[in-house]
Amino acid sequence: MNPRPFLILFLSATLLHAETWSGTAQITFDGTSTLHAWGGKVAAEAFKADVTMTGGQPQRVKAEVAVKAANMDTAEPKRDANMLKAMQVDSHPLILGKIDAKFSEITAASTPTKLPIELNLLGKSQNVTGTISNWKLNGRKASFDLDFPVSMKASGISVPAVLLFIRVGDGVQVHASVKLTQN
Repeated sequence: MNPRPFLILFLSATLLHAETWSGTAQITFDGTSTLHAWGGKVAAEAFKADVTMTGGQPQRVKAEVAVKAANMDTAEPKRDANMLKAMQVDSHPLILGKIDAKFSEITAASTPTKLPIELNLLGKSQNVTGTISNWKLNGRKASFDLDFPVSMKASGISVPAVLLFIRVGDGVQVHASVKLTQN
């Protein structure tokens, strides 16, 4: 019996393993209306990222990030109330973002890289493409910025006009500052 296949399988198993990294994300969002631009902020819930490692190097990352919609804050109480009503936070309290990507796609050293994201907003799943920039890996910590657009219409968010003529624009730009720590 040839022991070589078992040796290769053993070495592969010891080189390939999954680790859990802890993650945080500070999020800002910016939109427009007929009269002015507006924006706000929210922190994502702490999350875990499963990172597949080979020979001590990250190869693939999977994560699900949750944001409590009721925690979104535009620093304008009336706007916040209208936003939370339009987002139906009682029925859909969480906004979820899922990623499953090769680590090399996230960490490309050259120009900003693209990241496919499955976004679940108002109970509807949609695919958006994020742009990663400012990637840094320092020891056991990684950080990067993630930017992506959200269409309110595609998400099912309907915002009524104010005073019959003030309308909110369809596009919202989302920016997340993400930090991952290897456990």
